[in-house]
Amino acid sequence: MPRSLRLPALVYGLLSLVLWPSPLLGLLHVEASAVVAAAGFFVAGLAAIQAFQQQASLRRVLTGHLALLVVPWALLTSTLLFRPNCGYLAGVGFYLLFAVPSVVLGVALAYALTGLRLRWPRAAFVALGLGIAAGGVLLDLGFHPQFYTYNHVFGGVLGPIYDEELAVRPGLFAFRALTGLWAIGLVSFGRWLRLRSVERAGAERRRTVQAGALIAGLIAAAYAFAPALGIVTTPAQLDAALPGRLDLEHFVLHYQPGSLTEAELAWIADEHRYRYEQLRRQLGVEVEAPIHTYLYPDPETRARLTGSRETSVTPVWLATPQLHMLADRFTAEHFGHELAHVFSREFGAPLLRASPAVGLVEGLAVAMQPPDGLPTATQQVAASLRLEEADLGALEARPAEALVGAMSPFGFWTGRGTVSYATTGSFARWLLDQYGAERLRSVYRTADFESVYEQPLAALATAWEAELRAEPASPEAEALARWRFQQPSLFERRCPHHVPPAVRFARDAFDAEQEGRAADALRLYTRALDADTAYLPALVGWARRRGAVQEDVETVIRRLDAAQDSIPNPALLVARGDAHRIAGDSSAAAAAYEEALSALPPYARFDRVAVALRATLSVPHLRQLLAAGDAADRARGLDALGQPEAALFTAALWQAAGEPQRALAALGEEPSWERLRPEIAAEAAAVWPMARALMADRARAYREALAYANAAAQAFRQLGADGPGRRMNDLAAKAHWFMERGE
Repeated sequence: MPRSLRLPALVYGLLSLVLWPSPLLGLLHVEASAVVAAAGFFVAGLAAIQAFQQQASLRRVLTGHLALLVVPWALLTSTLLFRPNCGYLAGVGFYLLFAVPSVVLGVALAYALTGLRLRWPRAAFVALGLGIAAGGVLLDLGFHPQFYTYNHVFGGVLGPIYDEELAVRPGLFAFRALTGLWAIGLVSFGRWLRLRSVERAGAERRRTVQAGALIAGLIAAAYAFAPALGIVTTPAQLDAALPGRLDLEHFVLHYQPGSLTEAELAWIADEHRYRYEQLRRQLGVEVEAPIHTYLYPDPETRARLTGSRETSVTPVWLATPQLHMLADRFTAEHFGHELAHVFSREFGAPLLRASPAVGLVEGLAVAMQPPDGLPTATQQVAASLRLEEADLGALEARPAEALVGAMSPFGFWTGRGTVSYATTGSFARWLLDQYGAERLRSVYRTADFESVYEQPLAALATAWEAELRAEPASPEAEALARWRFQQPSLFERRCPHHVPPAVRFARDAFDAEQEGRAADALRLYTRALDADTAYLPALVGWARRRGAVQEDVETVIRRLDAAQDSIPNPALLVARGDAHRIAGDSSAAAAAYEEALSALPPYARFDRVAVALRATLSVPHLRQLLAAGDAADRARGLDALGQPEAALFTAALWQAAGEPQRALAALGEEPSWERLRPEIAAEAAAVWPMARALMADRARAYREALAYANAAAQAFRQLGADGPGRRMNDLAAKAHWFMERGE
């Protein structure tokens, strides 16, 4: 190895060893490729400056530094010996796409700078490199409604950190081709500079100028057509992709016509109106400019436009207040969370429009989101104090210590998201309740706890933890905390960003079911199980489709019985119950449903009632419920069969079809609960008015929603279930607000 390449090789080797311990960065995939690309740009460029000053040829320098990329590739590949990399081939692709163009650009920039004969070429190189790296991010994210950024130095960031499936858009390839054009242009410029001092090189200089002019024209065209190439996303592109528009007093809703029914759009509009007023009262601020809500019809459309597939994101730093959500996953709690981010713009730090403390950014949103019927963040964190250490997950430290760590970007994003969100959300709620909105707005803006509250963050966290310890015990909160706090972060996951074939096949199979293509759904579920015999959604879906054929029920039962020994799960037990019921074995079906009831967590009250009611359905009702096809057609089929216990399922199907009025009508008469166990019957007596309240809310029948929500809240209070009770109280308050306005 030439002496000039030894130091770069050593740097690559040390960098790879530093990355090794991290489950996310220590394997060959997109994150490691971005790190190596950034290092390669600077390592190759700075070493190339010295080589060019010693009159080394461009070809020799470039080939040498490209060959050195084998070092980090080999070392990161070697982690396969002790860490799985399910997406290794994709990782190789990212490595080539990120690292190679960055090294080429670094060498090309060094070639141009040495041609200028600057006094401090290395300082100029570093300044330009840092400017390109930071400037690209600022231009992309600071002025465009997108959550990806492509970069000449480090390759790019493909989307939000919480998205498991990466959005690999055509713009990434166009941008890396643009990086290549810049490299060719810089080499042409460097060659022209060198030819100035060469006699009798006029013809070559002219050819170099012509080539440079052509490259400059191509680069200019690429930037002019950057939106069309997918390099950036503009508001005009969002408007074109989501041409539906609804103007409200404080909002502009953008959606794809046909993706929402009129009833669904009206309910979403009402949620916007009420949640705005709710946050205005609680936080004491108004959002001055109209808020633009972008409602995407599916994850693929959102990924194509913004780079975010599943994660709801609110870019508070943009000039226009806006939030981005999937239309079919719009709920009060998710919307309330994102809208809280929009409100926080009004008292965030200058320019960023957010808090310098990352924990307060998400903590405030968690604290302000409407109740979802589950134990609160405070109850979950308090419950974790009573769990065994093995169940704590990332909350092995005291809550106060975990909270202080989650205030920093590194602590928040490298920790388990469920823990970070719960602890910071509970703390922000405590600050609001104890000290009021004005102080919370002040500390949000500055992150200076001592100045605002006259005591440091650690002291506040200790006082907050003391109140947590006084929280009454809650089996529901303990069960939820045990499950949530054990969910690994992206930095802990095995094969992050890898979506296995079984998941893809099962997802496509479910879509086929919804479209009524039962045979295609069965084929895709079978392929999913061929890829992973233990993938639960595929197994349950396969049983649903295969069990629809009478002669195949015994095959389904045998496979489900075998799987249950290794995958004990409520959904699998319900599928077993369905199969036994269709096969005519009522006692085996009842036993499976009973096991499913016992396996459900204590906070899953709605699911428990649904399983108990499912156990009472006749075989024709069950077959209709399991049928593939349009939700409205299946609801009509259940209506025609006419069993009172099926009403809850009929209503759910009408709601899925976007017809909340018919869903509410399906729940007209409360069935007798005599066939249910007493404890399940008591839950059913609370779940039934809750379902009515939810459907009335969706139908915008606010008088009925108020009555049903109050009845459900009272029933849940008698059960000691404050989670769903809080949700019903919130719904009652919303209904009352609209009734006061004569709606």
